[in-house]
Amino acid sequence: MAPTTKIIGVNSILKDGNHILLWDFDHVPIEPIKNELRWIQAKYRLPRIIICKTSKIAGFHAYCFKKVTWRQCVEIIASSHLMDWNYFKYGIYRQKFTLRVFPKCGRKIEPYMILDSPYKEDATIEDLTSWVQYETLTDSHKSRKVELKLFAKD
Repeated sequence: MAPTTKIIGVNSILKDGNHILLWDFDHVPIEPIKNELRWIQAKYRLPRIIICKTSKIAGFHAYCFKKVTWRQCVEIIASSHLMDWNYFKYGIYRQKFTLRVFPKCGRKIEPYMILDSPYKEDATIEDLTSWVQYETLTDSHKSRKVELKLFAKD
């Protein structure tokens, strides 16, 4: 049992079955994220990447409005070594990636920066038609320390 909160998120899957690219970074400073996303952007010839700040201390989401197949989506997202691996694991399990778009425990999502690119976007925010309400652990729960002790019988 743990305290949870309900939030609303957007899924990477589009009406036509393709996906856009979504990343979740927790507890990572912006400079390494920028460097990694610029490398991925160049390698895969991606259009601009929009980075949003999700917490006061090193929490970021990134969006790239490029239509890709599920296989391409997984390959590109997996090339990020700094992302939240639980985010990746659950995305693989559900066959779509999900980022929250509403505040969580008072933490709002705010635009932070854009990594420009000469390549054009082929999806728009209007193409995002798969939304979900889900429960996640509250911030206070994640910071608690729980210690379990085992006692041997004599």
